[in-house]
Amino acid sequence: MQQWNYTIKEFIINLINVFTHDIYYMKSLSPKELETYVDEDLLRVINREQINFIYFINARIISSYEKFFRFFIPDSTKYLVLVSSDLHLKFIKESVIRAKEPLEVSCYVSSKLPPMSFLIIVVEKKEVK
Repeated sequence: MQQWNYTIKEFIINLINVFTHDIYYMKSLSPKELETYVDEDLLRVINREQINFIYFINARIISSYEKFFRFFIPDSTKYLVLVSSDLHLKFIKESVIRAKEPLEVSCYVSSKLPPMSFLIIVVEKKEVK
């Protein structure tokens, strides 16, 4: 049996360090932060007044995109997805479509995104009937 030599304080500090650095599933962004991750030509495509949510997602630790989208992304009729150049654009788009069944999904590659990451912009929230 492996013995743990951490105090509770050390364990909590290590846990916080893990989740505040590069190993997180996603974080919420404001429209002002888009310039950091989105190319200039793509910024012109985005209507900031229609944005409900923006999520920056680390794809390194996602095992199933479809499950991730189903459980962690809000329902919407329209999504805009911006992916880093090392991710498979079509696969991510199809996963969003299967998980959320939106009316529209637009996908683009952004060179400003870090490797293995993408943004999901929830444009129109689904009305609850």
